[in-house]
Amino acid sequence: MPHLKRFTSFVLVLPCLALAQAPAPAPKLVVVPFATLSGDVPPRAGLKAAGMLSTEFKSAETVQLLDLKRDQKADPHAEALGNARKSVAQAVDLRKKRKFRLAEEALNKALALYKANAAGITDMGEVADAHALLSAVQYNTGRDEEGAKSLTAALTLAPDRELPLAATSVLFAKVVLDARRALKTAPTGSLHLESTPSGAVTVDAVPLGGSPLVVKDVPPGTHYWRIALPSGEVLGGAVDVTAGKMTRITAAAESKDPEARILSALSQNKIDGDLVAAAKEHAQASQADWVVFGALSREGKGLVLDSFVFVAASSEVRRLPRAAFDTELLSAGMEFYNLAGNMAKAGAQAGDAVKVPSPVATAASTGVKTAEVKYGVQPGKDIVSENEPNEPAKDDGARKPVDGKRSPLKKK
Repeated sequence: MPHLKRFTSFVLVLPCLALAQAPAPAPKLVVVPFATLSGDVPPRAGLKAAGMLSTEFKSAETVQLLDLKRDQKADPHAEALGNARKSVAQAVDLRKKRKFRLAEEALNKALALYKANAAGITDMGEVADAHALLSAVQYNTGRDEEGAKSLTAALTLAPDRELPLAATSVLFAKVVLDARRALKTAPTGSLHLESTPSGAVTVDAVPLGGSPLVVKDVPPGTHYWRIALPSGEVLGGAVDVTAGKMTRITAAAESKDPEARILSALSQNKIDGDLVAAAKEHAQASQADWVVFGALSREGKGLVLDSFVFVAASSEVRRLPRAAFDTELLSAGMEFYNLAGNMAKAGAQAGDAVKVPSPVATAASTGVKTAEVKYGVQPGKDIVSENEPNEPAKDDGARKPVDGKRSPLKKK
């Protein structure tokens, strides 16, 4: 019987020993797209760098990466832009039937929809063609001055693009050439675009870089701008540029979700109370133990990453080792391998505790910098872009401007 009691006690203790020896579950972490602190950082570098670091965390056995799926939201501008295209198609048909007043009404409706939904426009050609068609209708009805203004508006949006409508009339083609030459020799203005957080800027559907950004040599007139934020949100609008002046555009994320608030604080070079609160909300919503975030900035000819981890258990922010690599991220793989490895090994004690508030980048020379580009000229290919820059149409100068005052599209 004593042996039986000892055996029974041993069997009862086994489950307790198994529980005591079971390894603790691997901490779960989420990586937020990195913000940018400088307009000369490739605009999508933050998203790609965060993806590369996430790949390294996937291979680490001591952490569990949470792959959060972003909801595919419906395009809020799709219906309105579809209606604009229908109005343009109606105007084409009405002009053929010589119903010029109704055609003009349809075109004005379309142009108003384009302007109100600038954030959704990715092809400026359709807007330029609508202005050109309006110009043709106005010339058809003898309003040459109004037709010239509408034609200039079309060319202002795409100075080097050939207007398809010009191919329908030799006389109109000559007027287009004359107007294009006048536009290219006229005084220009400039645009200063900034956003919170920083994002990828396009002006008249041409990608130009990351905000903050100064665009030089902008033809006077109405232009369309878009800024795509790291969170996927897209801001946009139409702006009037005046010759000899700089027009400023300041935009901010409309979303107030935790990720957007983290990116907004980072892009302003600060770790503050709202960022900590947003990181805590993000951790709770995703059931993550750690939230990794950071910002990229220029250093010499390359990039540096200041990254951090929010530890949910202690509500503490810790600064991770700084990483440096080239702008194309070709040398970033080893940096991210080391960063993920060190963090997986050190756990919640990785890096150094950050006193809030604190700057993201502590180097005296680092801050939110503004890059400069020329209007209509796409800088070097973006590191994750799949399309080559468009080649501008060439003007061989063989055609001469129209002589006289006869309307180029008016019926004889």
